[in-house]
Amino acid sequence: VVHEVMCVWRHPRPEDVGLARCLTDGALAAAGVDEAGLGVARLAVSEAFTNALLHGRSEVGVEVWARSERWGVVEVYDTGPTLPVFPEPEELAWVTGDHGRGLGLIRAFPREACGACPCGVGKRVWFAVAMDGRVLDAPRIRALVEERARLRVPRPTALLA
Repeated sequence: VVHEVMCVWRHPRPEDVGLARCLTDGALAAAGVDEAGLGVARLAVSEAFTNALLHGRSEVGVEVWARSERWGVVEVYDTGPTLPVFPEPEELAWVTGDHGRGLGLIRAFPREACGACPCGVGKRVWFAVAMDGRVLDAPRIRALVEERARLRVPRPTALLA
């Protein structure tokens, strides 16, 4: 069973980060993700959406999907062409300034079941969360995310101006 929800912002604003967090939270909760996974997802989607807002282009989207295999995936995409580089967890302590910590946090909390891949015009930054705290099969999830990115270009089901 696959549960999916998608939302696209044509001209995202900083206050839309909260809406993306609520969308993600509701979709993952409906799919059965526990509170620990929801907490990780709230932090990670906030960071990914903020990065897309700052570094992407005029369109930002969030897609959430869950598999019956006991995990959910959140993909934040934008139309910017540059793939981000995730710092190693041990490098996070050395990041200074206001920028650079978000991708490190995304990588650290979902136990490295995360990444970035090109998709049509733009890129997707994604992460997975376990529904019940189990260890994630990161290589399998990565393969599914990359396959989905190759097979589809974002088709909005809900548009927010």
